[in-house]
Amino acid sequence: MNNENLFYIFLLIIAVVLLIYGVWYTTTYRGTSYQNALNVENKEDICATPEGYTDQEWREHMGHHPDRYKDCLGG
Repeated sequence: MNNENLFYIFLLIIAVVLLIYGVWYTTTYRGTSYQNALNVENKEDICATPEGYTDQEWREHMGHHPDRYKDCLGG
């Protein structure tokens, strides 16, 4: 094999590693974070900032789920 082929194989391996990491990160970290937010959410007033969040953090979280929190976001 020449150096050019090795370079492309190396790039392919890096791409696969990044893809696997991205899938793992999305399913593990982001899924867990959202589930934690749902667990601490005030069931009577989902717009209220739950314990463990600042008002800004909670507003940012709600902004990522406009379908769920549209009434909280003024829309």
